Amino acid sequence: MTLIKRASNLLFIAATAGAVIGLSAAPAMAATTLKVKVSNGGTYTATTAKTVLKDGTVSVTCSTVGSTPASKATGSVPTGTHTGTSPVTVGTAKTLNFKNCVGPLGAVTTTIKALPYSIKVDSTTNGSGQTDGMITGVNVHVSMTGCAFDVKGSAPGFYTNGTHKLTVTKKLPITPLNTAKLTVSNVAGCAGVVNNGDHPTFTATYTVSRHFTIKSTKV
Repeated sequence: MTLIKRASNLLFIAATAGAVIGLSAAPAMAATTLKVKVSNGGTYTATTAKTVLKDGTVSVTCSTVGSTPASKATGSVPTGTHTGTSPVTVGTAKTLNFKNCVGPLGAVTTTIKALPYSIKVDSTTNGSGQTDGMITGVNVHVSMTGCAFDVKGSAPGFYTNGTHKLTVTKKLPITPLNTAKLTVSNVAGCAGVVNNGDHPTFTATYTVSRHFTIKSTKV
């Protein structure tokens, strides 16, 4: 190898190393600050006719029977303006229950733990009056014949001002500023179809009794 070729190789290696160091030292993307205004806030009751918790091929579905809704939550989203780094807390879910739930092995029992959960805003409000959010602090024990596990973490969703509905889903109308996800832990039984570390989805559309309005903008 000639001296010139060696020198050019050394220069290439040095340049590559410098680029890698430069990339690793680059500052992280700045967090987004939101200003969230809640109007007509206060205490609320939210109900839904159906909920679905899905982990791979396993689904747990809760349904309304008679006058008993599939799920009911109560809490408070007070009137006020909140400014902070997304996600911004605007309220709480103080009570939560699931009724008439079934899974692949029959009846399912749910135990709600660690209430209250926090309601947080995680986007600006779009032209349709929709705002992404998440329910954080979720901690629910799920049990059925031969299978039990915990679901913890954050459930993503969005609130629509015009319909006063909270839709809990991973399919959001606006690109969220943060990732919200649920995680399975403490699996007992389940024959390998539910595993620790799984990230199940939860879907439901809750009708909120109080017609509050959320308006979120970047600061």
